[in-house]
Amino acid sequence: MTEPPAETPLIARNPSTGLEIGRGSATPPGAVADIVTRASVAQARWAGQSWKVRRDALRRWWGILARDAESWAVAIRDEVGKPTGEAMAEVVASLDAVRWTVKNAGKALADEPIGRGWQRALLIPPARLVWAPFGTIGIIGTWNYPLLLNAPAIAQSLAAGNAIVWKPSELAVGLGRRLQDSIEEAGLAEGLVSAVFGGPEVGRALVNSAIDKSIFTGGVEGGRGVLAELGRRGIPALAELSGFDAAVILPDAPMGSTTRALAWASFVGAGQTCVAVKRVYVIGDARPWAEALASMARNLRVGDPAASEVDVGPMISTSARDRFHAAIEAAVGAGARLLAGGRPVDGPGSFYPPTVLASDSPGPESALAGCFGPVVLVRGVPDVDSAVEAANAGPFGLSASVWGRDLRAARSVALRLEAGSVAVNEAVTTSAHAAAPFGGCKSSGYGRIRGVVGLRELAQPRAIHVRKPGGFRPHLFPYGGRMLKIFSAYRRIFHPKG
Repeated sequence: MTEPPAETPLIARNPSTGLEIGRGSATPPGAVADIVTRASVAQARWAGQSWKVRRDALRRWWGILARDAESWAVAIRDEVGKPTGEAMAEVVASLDAVRWTVKNAGKALADEPIGRGWQRALLIPPARLVWAPFGTIGIIGTWNYPLLLNAPAIAQSLAAGNAIVWKPSELAVGLGRRLQDSIEEAGLAEGLVSAVFGGPEVGRALVNSAIDKSIFTGGVEGGRGVLAELGRRGIPALAELSGFDAAVILPDAPMGSTTRALAWASFVGAGQTCVAVKRVYVIGDARPWAEALASMARNLRVGDPAASEVDVGPMISTSARDRFHAAIEAAVGAGARLLAGGRPVDGPGSFYPPTVLASDSPGPESALAGCFGPVVLVRGVPDVDSAVEAANAGPFGLSASVWGRDLRAARSVALRLEAGSVAVNEAVTTSAHAAAPFGGCKSSGYGRIRGVVGLRELAQPRAIHVRKPGGFRPHLFPYGGRMLKIFSAYRRIFHPKG
């Protein structure tokens, strides 16, 4: 009898060396539907628990994550390639977001009275707004922020009374297993939060299962496929897709502090950050700004974060690096001038140096649009209107920034930029604000996570109207002339002509 073929294991690799650091088994795609069914059973019990019970469970999980913060930072360093300080910053931002949910979700999801106002004249009954869970949330996670883009979404889904079935990225399978282990240690009901492991075929099985809402984080192409299938079935979704973030430099911006901040915002996480600055529009002469950024880029230390003090670690894989390098070459072919970086680093690992490009036209931006890696392109524009037009051009709208001394002028420009969030004299760090909603517009996605807005995305608003039985109602049959008289009088009083 022929033995069935062995399953291909999921292998976690250190992107600095390419060496294996762990492995695990993939979830059979055919098993995903049953996992979702078990989650739905657990959710029915969880939804009936008081906020105090939910809060205590979330607090236990928060404490477990906080207890293991240092080992989390090391694990992120080894599997994603971030310098340990960057990894710890992600851990802290994740803890802040879960802590916010523990402390604020009860109030944010509390029942609210809805008064009748002037409509009491029509005997309209009052109402209460209640927040009901969706049921089972299906989450497809990403690798570049394996804690920050997964743990807060899980916490807020639980706070709203939902169950969760989630798929960690196959490029961060060890971190996904670690996060699921921390949830199980917190003692949540069996099946309430389940992880499924694997590649796109497991993701498709999750999307096609009986989930009630989805959260997808990833690229535009994959995200549109997921959203199309969900939309066909009428399943609502949140989507955080790619960014191609712009920074507008006003004429009064101080060059020293601004270029330092922009260098970090462009190359943090080896540029594999959805809100990394990729385009800089300088009002006026862009050459000094481009040269200053290039000088900083050349001085950044690139290497294995575990071996020495470095500023920029590797990209997630050699295939990701090769795709990124192709985009750089295409941008240069479209007219961009290479000022720093621009070639993969020889040797083991998937390293690519911080790269600075300059351009006099928008052509190279089309070649770079949506690329994921350590690059920033600098272009001069004649005035504020041109800067706003350039920043808003194209399909992306995740975040943006404005830089200048005159805060009133900077805020005025910020209001004109088409992005889910806009910062003045800051970039990237604002995405860690625990209470602020995070998400994009246009092709960068829709819906929000985190804060009150994100929490309420994971619950359904339901209006409950109550009135005593019997009594007069102006609209009941038979009409006669009474109904017209009552509503005409009401119209004259509350909606007079002119």
